Amino acid sequence: MNPKALEKYRLRKGLTITELARMMGKTPGWYSKIRHGKQALSSRHIVPLARIFGISSEKLAREYFAEPKLEETSSSDLDSQQTA
Repeated sequence: MNPKALEKYRLRKGLTITELARMMGKTPGWYSKIRHGKQALSSRHIVPLARIFGISSEKLAREYFAEPKLEETSSSDLDSQQTA
């Protein structure tokens, strides 16, 4: 899961957490848990969120349910970790 995808679209729309939660019929705490990865977003929320964000539900689902990419490390970083 990638909660950063939700944040990206929330910020692009200029919505506060409270505004977004209210539009979803939820509390700000609900969104906060999802935002911080403490609770998974239910797939049933994808369509309403996508409508609010003005994007397709397929795009939002693909971005949210994708595994976040690991930051790349250089081979010299790996070499120094192995010799330490």
